[in-house]
Amino acid sequence: MVSGLINANPVIYEKKERRVRSVDDSEYTAAEAIDQLEVFDHIRDIKDPEHPYSLEELKVITEDAIEVDDKLSYVRVTFTPTVEHCSMATVIGLCLRVKLMRSLPQRYK
Repeated sequence: MVSGLINANPVIYEKKERRVRSVDDSEYTAAEAIDQLEVFDHIRDIKDPEHPYSLEELKVITEDAIEVDDKLSYVRVTFTPTVEHCSMATVIGLCLRVKLMRSLPQRYK
């Protein structure tokens, strides 16, 4: 059994400024298109399982690693753990999946 943190001193990056939404979220419908930045806004504040930092602050997720195909109702998030042999990668993946399942319309995979 491993004792302690695998990456005890991760590099912390500055958070990006949040974009201002032009449409009121209460008017959101399942037929509206989802874009890369909207997906990023949903997942950027998820906390890392081992640290008090968000996945954005640790650069585990970035805007560029998100693919959205609105016509196929498909979203792909590629994330990069802070260390190659991260034992929390599965937990991070599940957190991302659950957050997106709860945040996006049901038509998205």
